[in-house]
Amino acid sequence: MKRSYWLYKMCLLLGLGICIPVTGNASDIGDATLTQQQSKITASGVVVDESGESLIGASVMEKGAATNGTITDIDGRFSLSVAPNAILEISYVGYQKQDIPAKKDMRIIMHPDVANLEEVVVVAYGTQKKVSVIGSVASIDRKDLMKSSSPNLSSALSGKLPGLTTIQTSGEPGRDEVTMFLRGAATTNGTNPLIMVDGVAVDDMRSIDPNEIANISVLKDASATAVFGVRGANGVIMITTRRGEKGTARISANVEFSMQEIAFKPERLDSWDWVRLRNEALVNDGNSAEFFGPDIDKFDSWKTGNPVDPDFYPNNNWQDILFRDYAPMTRANMNVSGGSDKLQYFVSAGYLHQGGMFNVEPKSKLGYNAQSSLDRYNFRSNIDYKVNKSVKINLNASSYLERINGTSASMSSVFNSALTSRPTSMYLTPEGAYATDAIRTFPIGAGLSVEDPANNSLSAYPLINRSGYQLETRSGINVIGGVEIDLGFITKGLSVKGQVSFDSKGFGKTIGKRSYTWYTYQTLASGEHLFINRHPSLEDEDGPIELTKSSESYWVMNLQGQINYNQTFAGKHNVTAMFLAQRDIKESKETSGDLLLPYNVIGIAGRATYDYDRRYFAEVNVGYNGSEQFSPDKRFGLFPAASFGWLITNEGFLQDNPVLTNLKLRASWGKVGNDAFGSARFLYLDNISQYSVVTDSKGDHWLSPSLGYASNGSGWGQGYKIAENYIGNKSITWETAEKQNYGIDISLYHDLSFSFDYFVEKRKNILIIPQTTPMIQGLPSSALPLMNDGEVKNQGFEMVLGYQKQFKNGLSVSANANFSYAKNKVLEYDEPLLGKDYAYRTRTTGFSLGQNWGYIIDRSYDPEKGRDGTGFFYSDESIAKSGLTYEGVGTPEPGDFIYKDLNGDGVINDRDKAPIGYSSLLPRINYGFSLSANWKGFDVSIMLQGVGQYSKTYSGAGIYESSGNFYKMHMERWSEERYNNHEKITYPRLSSSGGPSLQPNDFFIMDASYIRLKNAEVGYTLPESISKKIGASNVRFYLSGNNLYTWTHLKTDSFDPEQNSPAAYPTMRTYNVGLNITF
Repeated sequence: MKRSYWLYKMCLLLGLGICIPVTGNASDIGDATLTQQQSKITASGVVVDESGESLIGASVMEKGAATNGTITDIDGRFSLSVAPNAILEISYVGYQKQDIPAKKDMRIIMHPDVANLEEVVVVAYGTQKKVSVIGSVASIDRKDLMKSSSPNLSSALSGKLPGLTTIQTSGEPGRDEVTMFLRGAATTNGTNPLIMVDGVAVDDMRSIDPNEIANISVLKDASATAVFGVRGANGVIMITTRRGEKGTARISANVEFSMQEIAFKPERLDSWDWVRLRNEALVNDGNSAEFFGPDIDKFDSWKTGNPVDPDFYPNNNWQDILFRDYAPMTRANMNVSGGSDKLQYFVSAGYLHQGGMFNVEPKSKLGYNAQSSLDRYNFRSNIDYKVNKSVKINLNASSYLERINGTSASMSSVFNSALTSRPTSMYLTPEGAYATDAIRTFPIGAGLSVEDPANNSLSAYPLINRSGYQLETRSGINVIGGVEIDLGFITKGLSVKGQVSFDSKGFGKTIGKRSYTWYTYQTLASGEHLFINRHPSLEDEDGPIELTKSSESYWVMNLQGQINYNQTFAGKHNVTAMFLAQRDIKESKETSGDLLLPYNVIGIAGRATYDYDRRYFAEVNVGYNGSEQFSPDKRFGLFPAASFGWLITNEGFLQDNPVLTNLKLRASWGKVGNDAFGSARFLYLDNISQYSVVTDSKGDHWLSPSLGYASNGSGWGQGYKIAENYIGNKSITWETAEKQNYGIDISLYHDLSFSFDYFVEKRKNILIIPQTTPMIQGLPSSALPLMNDGEVKNQGFEMVLGYQKQFKNGLSVSANANFSYAKNKVLEYDEPLLGKDYAYRTRTTGFSLGQNWGYIIDRSYDPEKGRDGTGFFYSDESIAKSGLTYEGVGTPEPGDFIYKDLNGDGVINDRDKAPIGYSSLLPRINYGFSLSANWKGFDVSIMLQGVGQYSKTYSGAGIYESSGNFYKMHMERWSEERYNNHEKITYPRLSSSGGPSLQPNDFFIMDASYIRLKNAEVGYTLPESISKKIGASNVRFYLSGNNLYTWTHLKTDSFDPEQNSPAAYPTMRTYNVGLNITF
């Protein structure tokens, strides 16, 4: 038989073109002896990536036997007859090669080659090979996202991408908002990065199912974002969804069950401690005590385990009353993918349920569900069809539906009430009605009388249960249709692409509110308790439910046309080019406001790249687009960028070096823009409204934005007036960000990688409201025209370290760490220069955005000036010795903070405030670390995430005792007795009404940096011999947890340092059990 016959058979066997010339004829090869055949063993197994996905077409070769090999099938499986004790060499494009002893039922996990330069990276409006990327781009894939159980995709990115800051301000189901920054902040206006899904801009990513995502890339420098022009200054997040691959249908199912608990709970006090602190705070302010001997004795009786009159002298734990211990969460997804040479498909359906943490009464009693909850349904279908060798079409369709339920009361009112509810307060009468704090008896002279406190605080329990409910529905449908035509018949490498996207979103809300009865009580001289209905019009019954409904919707159409060119000349000159034209049209169904008018974005963009011999790289990106915010002659702008790179390891003196496998230098410069200035539109036009002119009974006039008659029953008159909300400015234009980036990429031994980037940004023409225009001109500052008069400099660096290793015993290890630092400084801002007697004459210019300001506590030791080194006044004499007068903050008393007189005038007031700590807008430092290992089907991973150089000013409910409650940190307060006993004192004297100490100062402006055990997971994948018995190619079980523990520098453990206020729906800690199965 001819030699070519065997060559053909070998090509079929190896599939990847690993074809070795064979000499001789068929009979030569067929003459193996019986002994040789009997000495063979069969090696079999499956080849998967780190996420457990089968790798199709991986090469499996017997080492030392160049002609004996195979490739994995569509399920990643292989079977090969090899010699005893043979070593198998496993390889796959983009992954590290592995040498593994041959045996049956092997499970081989492939790890990415950190120095792989053929890997494809998603960039703006296209893809590039990693070798040619010289902009600042970072990416993660689906397996990293799936380790988070967060219902919000944005928070799943926390700590995973260098330069990306995420701040979750609430844990409420469906309203768990996340603020994102890329490389810090450089403007006083919109800072959110642009989000693109499959090449189309979207408002947010919170509702996307992670199972639908292939990878996420963040584009950070001007070279990577210039093509987005006026929308690219804050960086871009590129989301690419999954697509089908050639092969038989693969069905994957993922199910996860979770239990949530509140991650941070206030450190409550028992009622017997609470009443003593309350009395102390009142007496410190010169008031009478609220609790006396008989009352205190009854609260003390709780210590014995036999409380006296517990209904009226309770020891309530409001965390237990208002919140349940755990809430359920369920996530499920099923997807199918596959295809032929002509047609590939990916179809996914997902469901998420997140329960709320409130203790609610049953729906059968209330008539409605007051529990916070989220139910989300996701669907996606991505189809690719090859019409012929030149024409490809694709159709993406996705949708989601969310139902968000909850109480009609605002979360701020609920949690403010929860933080201020006393342990001594009754929340239900003995008959089950709602109660407030007692109206207690107070001894006055020789007799008894009843006083009604001015503010009877109602607990959060009826706010949650009896105030009503709200049901919000959100839905979205997105369809993208595209065609790509290869114009190689005109010139090689030329192609065109067109795409149309239609995105429609709708929102509806139903609110049912009602009034409810609630009671206070009097304790009579006889000791009896008399309940008083504080809402007598309801006659001891809750009021009817009053329904209101609202809805809104909008749609956005995106049109894109693109020309691409990719060609290599003389084998070494590689050239690519892209030209894009696009338009966005947005229309809203609102019945009033600016959105009645269509919203338009139009622009063109281009990119050209060149590299010589994969060693020297150059790239130019240009965006030219406009914004309707500005007048026609200021509307369009050009945003250029250029970048250069040198891949040193492709030079002859380093090529094929076994140690230094990758060394690349990168540099870029460019300009991008920002037109995000809030919700107002057409900022160059005057904004005018019609107002009612109302004259009250005293003859005074005021404006009301109402078109109807206004009357309070006092005989007011009415007329109309036109008023300017603000004056337009036809000279304003977009912000301009000039960016520079310098980077280096290093890889050693194919398994250790390191990247470093240094960046500088100058944001100019920042749009601000002028602050120095005098009021005499006749307009309030809010009505003044906006102007381009702000400038901010932002600079920092990023580092990424990665390590991946496969050991011969089957153990594989992966570790990744990222660290980023970004510091901004306001160089120019239109603010009035404060007087010369101010310690600091500006509060914005020269400082970071969001800088905290307050008083500095003087902890120096100087007995002659009444300072003992503690930072507190310790007596009236020490106050007199200090020579200080407090102005505008109250009169100091022993136990108050001593503040530094920074301007030296002997008066403590606003003129002595100083910058304290760091910005409260966002942290300067962000970092993340992950470690994972796999061995014989077992896998384990952990992830840490943290921030540094971050400060926040804490005040009000949950912090200041004057807001009505006490926590454990108040136990270490200053008192004369504790001071004389040399007890540990960290908190100032207690006050019931505020005072000098309860001000922004370097005690209440706290270090909000933290380190968080963000995720930990343990999993086990069944051997193939077991999973295939149920027809599955992969079965994996896992246990995981999220937000498991947080190390923080706050002075209290009562709240999450990531959240802006204690009075917000808390962050959740979750425990998960899940199953991944693929057929």
